[in-house]
Amino acid sequence: MAFLIKKYGPSLLIWGLVCFFSPNTYAQEFWEAQWLSLPASELPDYAVVHARNSFEVNSIPEKLNIDLAAVIRYKLYVNGIYVGQGPANNDLEHYTFDTHDIAPYLQQGRNVIALTVFSLGEMNPVRYHDLGLRFILRTHDDSIKDSINTGRGNWKVWVDKSYEATVRGKDFEILGYFAMGGGEQIDGGKYPWRWQEIGFDDKDWVIPRSGDRGGPYGHKHAYGHAEISLSPRDIPMMNEEEELRPIVRKAEGSWNEENLGNWNSEKPLRFAPNTETSILLDQKYLSKGHTFFTFSGGKGSKVEVVYAETLFKEDNTQGNRNEIDGKRIIGQTDRYIMGGGDGESYSQLLPRTWRYIQVKVQTGEQELIWDNYFAHKFIYPFQQAGSFQTPFKIHEDIWEVGWRTALLCADETYMDCPYYEQLQYIGDTRVQALISLYAAGDDRLMKNALRQFAHSITDEGIAQSRYPSNLRQMIPPYSLFWINMLHDYYMHREDPDFIRQYIPQVASILFWFEQKLKEDHILGPMPWWSYTDVTGWEMSSPPGFKEGGSVVMTLQFLYAIQEALPLFEEFEKTHLSAHFSALGDKIRKSVYSKAWDDNRKLMADKPSKESYSQHANIFAILTNTIVEEEQHELFQGLISEEDLAKANIYFRFYLTRAAQKSGNGHYFINNLQTWEDMLALGLTTFAEHENKTRSDCHAWSASPNFEFIHTVCGIQPKENFFKKVLIAPNPGHLSTFEGSMPHPKGVIAVNYDFENNTADIKLPAGLEGEFLWQGKSFFLKSGSQQIKW
Repeated sequence: MAFLIKKYGPSLLIWGLVCFFSPNTYAQEFWEAQWLSLPASELPDYAVVHARNSFEVNSIPEKLNIDLAAVIRYKLYVNGIYVGQGPANNDLEHYTFDTHDIAPYLQQGRNVIALTVFSLGEMNPVRYHDLGLRFILRTHDDSIKDSINTGRGNWKVWVDKSYEATVRGKDFEILGYFAMGGGEQIDGGKYPWRWQEIGFDDKDWVIPRSGDRGGPYGHKHAYGHAEISLSPRDIPMMNEEEELRPIVRKAEGSWNEENLGNWNSEKPLRFAPNTETSILLDQKYLSKGHTFFTFSGGKGSKVEVVYAETLFKEDNTQGNRNEIDGKRIIGQTDRYIMGGGDGESYSQLLPRTWRYIQVKVQTGEQELIWDNYFAHKFIYPFQQAGSFQTPFKIHEDIWEVGWRTALLCADETYMDCPYYEQLQYIGDTRVQALISLYAAGDDRLMKNALRQFAHSITDEGIAQSRYPSNLRQMIPPYSLFWINMLHDYYMHREDPDFIRQYIPQVASILFWFEQKLKEDHILGPMPWWSYTDVTGWEMSSPPGFKEGGSVVMTLQFLYAIQEALPLFEEFEKTHLSAHFSALGDKIRKSVYSKAWDDNRKLMADKPSKESYSQHANIFAILTNTIVEEEQHELFQGLISEEDLAKANIYFRFYLTRAAQKSGNGHYFINNLQTWEDMLALGLTTFAEHENKTRSDCHAWSASPNFEFIHTVCGIQPKENFFKKVLIAPNPGHLSTFEGSMPHPKGVIAVNYDFENNTADIKLPAGLEGEFLWQGKSFFLKSGSQQIKW
């Protein structure tokens, strides 16, 4: 920060100290519980540990809350009954503890709390931070805390050596970047079956090692803080509802019609000794969660389970996702070796994603009985609260598939995709968060993401591109989108205290980019990865990212400045507002004078005017680098000129922002072919890219679920904090349609009939606004009204 102080003087230093180090009421004391673990020498790299604590209850309380955290994950059982899993994913400085009410699971007399805790070493997914396996549990109930708090109760642990990793490249194949670690192998002959239950004999289990007491975030300690700082969970527990049963699409080996009938009627399946069987299950749509396989007998039999979004042809293309002939399955693989007991239930530590599941059964000398199969979802509990209906089924289909895409790309954080990475990227998350606001009315995961990206900011002043992540990745343009995302929240939610705390981070990012400007106020050579869009550019980065002169990134910087200014003004940071307003004017004038091609009426990618893209012109419109009177024509040019680098499906979100701003908002509803083509390919979620794609489910492609409400129905904030609403529809070819959006004060509903020039609009109590159509403005009051023009 030294260069900022030198350049901007003591006033910035004083302001920075106030913002970064202002006192807060961190009155939390250290926990009356200790972290429990085992010596590293006793833990394998791929470590799965079970823990038990037996205790007596004389009378069952109405409520008994426990706080629980584990590295990296836990599964909680009380008296053999599954309660939940967590903790909500976060970094070690803000590590989440979950709170569970276990009173409903208790009985008079003896009870047992049981945990599976795991840390998978090199097989940990990239999304998890790890400091070695450990767990901590406490209650504030004085009558029982001495019996159940870790470090006090009768805790015992067992290192479960039945678990091993299946490894990509050795045990299974996956195409493309994969950040989910490996799969799992469980040897049922070594597994301590029914260890979660009260009557299990744990005499051979060992007493764990007690470590530090739990330290809450912001705790006061004179000699340094704890390795892990604990923060309460601020998102709900996940939706773990049971999933529908898949159908059998194909079976080979010892499979017969009797087995098919038994599968369809959910009866046990029998596999004769010394046989091999392969079964392909089809969920018919993409899903994410935990599967459960229950077997009896068949000691030594082997079951291999492969999970895949789709099947692949010989050339590794997917084709129509509904077609299976001439295709093979490849993907994350789990293996189970039967212990031979009755009712052995096999599942996974971490959730899987699938449309197709291949189950291979190889029996030994004994018959194997497959008693049961079921699956539970593991997704964020969004509830659909927005809507969009037209006379055309294609819009209903796009909405349904987009909604499923958004659901599968969110659990304890947003994620780019559920199968390959499960990483929360800023670029993806901005789009996802707006879908959450408009289609669900739920801002909790958006706030969580804004907070986590702020926590990711490094000492040089910009955010990591994805977070939480144990592998640092820097994409500087994504830090700019974090500012836009904070501005989105500012426009849609009245939550000034939450926003105010991140003004220093906004300034930090802008100052970082300012230092990268050349004397001509265009960005110079950029460090790290300048990922913008998959358009055929080198490394998906715009021209000029290496040598300097990128107009795309410079205008994106300006776009962030312009959306930061109202934040500075709202919170009376007038010196920042004045500084960046002046800087923005210099950038805008410089880019226009150097990169505007007056012959082509287009903004070039660099001052040398060697190439052109939709992206440069999108930002030229969004930043008013091109005056508003000329923006309509510019948008027509950027969609009609053939030699421009085109916006891929992710950047279609920004293309639509430019369309809307330039008076071309109808462009979106009239150009849905990208999504229609995906539906025609049998996709049940929207893919990462329009053509050749890795992931079949990528939430940045679900933007229609935002656009249908925001752009087509035209519902949007007129003022910050959504104090008033602006409704400015873009019907395109539609003559009748309706939609709704959840607002903090209630539901905003619209019903349009453009054949009869009417709009029926209902606003919740306490909300007013404006209806804008073809240059005419109409006042909107709370309640129901009909607008005629």
